[in-house]
Amino acid sequence: MTNPIIHIEGGQVLATDSPLTVRGLLLPYNEEGRTNVGRLTVERGTVSIPSDPSVIGHNLDHVPQDVVARAIGLEDTAEGVYATYRYADTDEGRAAYADATSPTGKRRRLSAEFGPVKVQGGKLVAGIAKLWGSAQVAAGAYPSAMVLAADTPEPGIVAPAAAAVDHPAVELPTLPADITITTPAGDTGLYTPEAAPAAANPEGASNVTASLAAPAAPVASVPPVLAPGAPVLGEPTVVTPRPVELQSVFASIAALRANPGDADAHQVLAALSDITIGGANALPGAGVIQPNWVGQLEQGSSYEREYITLGNLGTGITAAGKKGFRVKRGLVGAPIAGPQGIPNGGDWAGNKTEINSYAGRTETVESSLRRFAIGQDIGREFYDLSGGAEVVEAFLTLVIEDYMYWSDQWALYDLISMPTGAPVAPATYPTDYPAAVGMLIQGILAVKKRKTDGRRDTPTYAIANELAYAQLAYAAGGAEHLPAFVSLAVTTASKGTVDGTVTIVQGDMGIEDTPAVHVGSGRGIDFDEVAGGPIKVDALELARGGIDRAVHGYLQTFKKRPEAFVTIGVADTRANTTAYNLGSLIKAGAVVYRVVVAGTTAGAAPTAPAVGATVADGSATLLRLV
Repeated sequence: MTNPIIHIEGGQVLATDSPLTVRGLLLPYNEEGRTNVGRLTVERGTVSIPSDPSVIGHNLDHVPQDVVARAIGLEDTAEGVYATYRYADTDEGRAAYADATSPTGKRRRLSAEFGPVKVQGGKLVAGIAKLWGSAQVAAGAYPSAMVLAADTPEPGIVAPAAAAVDHPAVELPTLPADITITTPAGDTGLYTPEAAPAAANPEGASNVTASLAAPAAPVASVPPVLAPGAPVLGEPTVVTPRPVELQSVFASIAALRANPGDADAHQVLAALSDITIGGANALPGAGVIQPNWVGQLEQGSSYEREYITLGNLGTGITAAGKKGFRVKRGLVGAPIAGPQGIPNGGDWAGNKTEINSYAGRTETVESSLRRFAIGQDIGREFYDLSGGAEVVEAFLTLVIEDYMYWSDQWALYDLISMPTGAPVAPATYPTDYPAAVGMLIQGILAVKKRKTDGRRDTPTYAIANELAYAQLAYAAGGAEHLPAFVSLAVTTASKGTVDGTVTIVQGDMGIEDTPAVHVGSGRGIDFDEVAGGPIKVDALELARGGIDRAVHGYLQTFKKRPEAFVTIGVADTRANTTAYNLGSLIKAGAVVYRVVVAGTTAGAAPTAPAVGATVADGSATLLRLV
């Protein structure tokens, strides 16, 4: 959430010895309060404090034109920012000063003004906001801004008389034996007896002090506070309660949580009857107290694509797709290649003899296109009435995330299916390091090997299944698990590198029962999608009072060079009535298949088709590789 300006109420204004000067807690730290942007906690260091306090103007009720004072000091403490103000020597400034310092004043709290802000999780994000102003307001938003006990009127100010009422039975809070309450002269505490003897508070006495101890059981009424030297409390007396402000009550509750021995807070709370959520004194009825609505809950990290970026990812997608050609020497089934890759017929006798020639051919390659679409018919009520749009948008966000997962999984299938033949069997590796390390090296060397067309390829990625990746992670811990001059950096984040140039990711590359590794060159395959991600389509359904929203996505795959990909491992043995995923490599005897339609195999192996043909196996479809 962002907002250019924020108002946060701070502490109570405190007068100083200097004329027209006050000091108070302007910006509390680590304390949740109600602000103009909702509930917010400010931590130390998240708001920039100006080095020159005079830039902080002080107004009334956040009205910019009602400036009555200016800051003359700012102190950044662990508790918060304390500010000292000098009020203007004008009618408005003197009136505001009197309002702030009088116990009966209307505006006795400070409120910070700063911005711009960014809020995450109910806390201010550091590095953005600057403190630039403050205000004098009526009530604080924080517990620290509230009066903890009823204020004593200044001389000459007469407090309103309280009506006498019958006080219900209450249970006094338990206080430590050494806690005392001291009240100013003329103040007998929370209650005053209707007919207290004159000696109970002799004229001119400076204070009245008494030790409080809670009775063992509830009493009919609260006894009066006695003067020093008075006898032990006797029979209950009918008393007159002093008016208690709700603000004081709530602040006292907060104060007692932090300091159970706070005597001022006990003075306020001792006058109150118990109010409970349940039982005989329950205040709310059924359904009155509602759960705290926190909106959409945490559902884990959103999906981040891992495999589509291993190929050559771009946006060159068109309705006609991509098409290209490859040039080959010789004829289909009879490529021209001699010893050490030297083309046959290339030697020439010279001396004006005829030179040789041989046939050539071309092969065309076309891209494939996959389509993604999810649509919803949503009632207008979700948008016309408050509270529904948030749910709809959260749902559509998940649909877009589904496209990301859909495209990434198809990209993984296209990568691992690039090799045209069966997996290459693992070689015999030294026993000094795990087999997966040998498979990784074998795959990298196979991609780099000169092919029948005389070309080499540069490997850019490797996909290791779960068993192989675990072996690589352990091997990366020390040189004793690796061949000389091979650097391997694999982490538990399911990603790493080998020799700093080949990216390694963990993934399902078709083999599950034994370790296996797939290695390839990203230049050999193109993935293209619409620029800017999936397309969102909105339409009104006027006849039925609805809004149609749909998400469309497209993935174009262009397989350019199958020779640049290899799988090292052993295909899993096919099992009857077993579910297999798309891309799984399984073998039945000497026949190796790739699952091209996921499903559950039949009760017996199918009759093997020709190499390159497909066959149904229960609800699955298999492509014969060898």
